[in-house]
Amino acid sequence: MRSIEVKKIDVFTMKPFCGNPAGIITMGDGLTTEDMHRIAAELNLAECAFVMSPNSSKSAFRVRFFTQCVELDLSSHALIAACFGVIEDRRLPLHHGITSIQFDTRIGSVPLDIYIDVKDESTDNIMSTDGVHITCADGNSGILRRMMIHQKRDNIQRADIPVPDLANILGVDKQEILGTGLPLEILTYGLRQLVIPMMHQEILLNLKPDLIKLNLLNQQYDIQTNDIFTLEPVSQDATAFSRTFSPSIGLWEDVGSGSGTGSIAAYLIRHAVLVPGPMIIEQGNERDRLARIFIEVGEPQGLNIPLTVGGLAVTSIVQNLKYDAGTVTML
Repeated sequence: MRSIEVKKIDVFTMKPFCGNPAGIITMGDGLTTEDMHRIAAELNLAECAFVMSPNSSKSAFRVRFFTQCVELDLSSHALIAACFGVIEDRRLPLHHGITSIQFDTRIGSVPLDIYIDVKDESTDNIMSTDGVHITCADGNSGILRRMMIHQKRDNIQRADIPVPDLANILGVDKQEILGTGLPLEILTYGLRQLVIPMMHQEILLNLKPDLIKLNLLNQQYDIQTNDIFTLEPVSQDATAFSRTFSPSIGLWEDVGSGSGTGSIAAYLIRHAVLVPGPMIIEQGNERDRLARIFIEVGEPQGLNIPLTVGGLAVTSIVQNLKYDAGTVTML
């Protein structure tokens, strides 16, 4: 019998039970693939990550990602949750400024930058207005400002999907998509992501797609996620508002997708809607619980669009489970 600590970490937020949750097991060594599938199913969260010893000396950890149905090559929000989990466990030698580390995943080594400022000694609160107070490797306090994953988009293709068919599945008039003057495109980063522009925030916020039909459409065109955005954000400091639906991989809706919003940002730069630089994309289906995803897009290098995606996180629940002979029991 083995007792395993599980953290529920909410990503792209500093408010517990907001943003996008992930189940994190920070001590995953010794678990088999079958074990991980069973634990992920028991946790009943959209995604779960298991942190293990790295494959190479260049990486800090290895991370595997599971939905309730399948193993994923990568989940950006779950990777940020995993990073925050090991930061809480004090298993990373952090320093003021930028601490750069790598995580082994099924798509290879993924770089991640951790930004830490010197603590403001005028407050002893664990949280500041835009950061989390932590202890650095030298024993001094600091403020975790954000965790940013290095990504790129260099596999981009036009999606030959009839807009009227897609609009019908989404439950909107086709002009809601066509009126943007922007195309449907597929971008790939771990998953094949269909980027869909829409005109109005209110329509997107109240969107209720037929997810069964959307799943069939996705299977037809080999698509794993549907990343829908509007340039009408909810908050004044945000650039866009988005929602992500992923029925083909067992996620009806992802309420904070780092990979999806990264593709949206690259798409906007590619079509000269925005210039390279920092932006915030909000995501979710409840106004008061939106994920806030920080994105920094670099200058395109030919077909390659470099970017970093990330944000903050907070642990909302810590509990233990017992695992014995293939049986999972939450304590």
